[in-house]
Amino acid sequence: MGSKAIIGATMIDGTGAEPIRDGAIVIAEKRIEQIGPASQVSVPADAEVIEAAGKTVIPGIIDGHMHVGFGWAALARLRASLERGVTTVAGVTSGPEGVRMRDAIAAGHVGPAARYFVGAVVGATGGHLHREDDKVSGVDADGPWEIRKGVRDMAMKGVDFIKTAASGGFQWANEGVENEDYTVEELRALVEESHARHKRVVVHAHSQPGLNHAIEVGCDQIHHGALIDQEALDGIKERGLYYLPTLHITSEPVYTRSWFADHTRERMQAAHPVHRAGVRRAHEMGIEMGVGTDGGPGDAMHELMELVACGLSPLEAIVAGSRNTARAMGVLEQYGTLEPGKLADLLIVGKDPLQDISVLYEAANIQLVMKEGLVAVADGEFNRCYHPAAELV
Repeated sequence: MGSKAIIGATMIDGTGAEPIRDGAIVIAEKRIEQIGPASQVSVPADAEVIEAAGKTVIPGIIDGHMHVGFGWAALARLRASLERGVTTVAGVTSGPEGVRMRDAIAAGHVGPAARYFVGAVVGATGGHLHREDDKVSGVDADGPWEIRKGVRDMAMKGVDFIKTAASGGFQWANEGVENEDYTVEELRALVEESHARHKRVVVHAHSQPGLNHAIEVGCDQIHHGALIDQEALDGIKERGLYYLPTLHITSEPVYTRSWFADHTRERMQAAHPVHRAGVRRAHEMGIEMGVGTDGGPGDAMHELMELVACGLSPLEAIVAGSRNTARAMGVLEQYGTLEPGKLADLLIVGKDPLQDISVLYEAANIQLVMKEGLVAVADGEFNRCYHPAAELV
């Protein structure tokens, strides 16, 4: 693979630094070699030059919470995610079934698709996450030692992280959003065993007392928090945990879907204002928030819009969907920002998301997607940059 250079665009590197106007970025093999003002970047004579004046370059967006599904359906969602500018997806309930797909994507055996991280559920019998749900893969486990065995089993089968629930949710008629799923003792066993095997813990937690339980035992990522309160926000801040609020799931386009059961719609709609007030307060407190959706391909871009509506600037929202989520997942050394030495995951956007974050949600504005230095998606004037056969030589 030869070197490439994108020149003339506004560069948003995802670190939180001010954008670079009339910037340039040089990619060699899979990694970024240089990024900066075009006047200060040395473009190799043999580089493929991609002219992008008037465009914006941003890091590939990461969706830290998606239910991807299984088999070819999962691959279709991961391909569609890449087309929408989401270069990395965490499948939170994919389980051991997802491991082969993850490895096939990483090896390049199945064509372009978003990078895939595989989570497995260790959940309470009859809890929000349980094996009777056909979207969930993992184990039902109760009590500290059964939970430890479940974590060991999932780790042995090669998953990337462990997903659990500390509270009820919107989905099941026989649960309440305020239900406690696991006790503190059970959650502590799950976190200790996961960390002993170098696996991070992602926890579904909407409400108290589950939020406080998850925070007390040190779950790495707190997801949802649709009924989050000040005590939980203080705990997240004090412990330095990551908060992925998944505002998408309580947004009006979601809670008005006709196919949801009445109890699901009612719970989501009731949580809508509380959820947003909590995220606004989290932002004011300086809590580091990442991006997850509980949705599908491209919904991460809708999540960015929701974050901006809660007070984040467009630049802060992009940082949340790139650097912050990569850091929450423990992969920031490899990607998540556009810096020398990192894998080149990036988008060329036809309009300026700093003026209007919603341009990222319009698929036509995602004009080029690069993953690990390969042009995976190209549209219109950038079609000439897409030559997969040459990349395989």
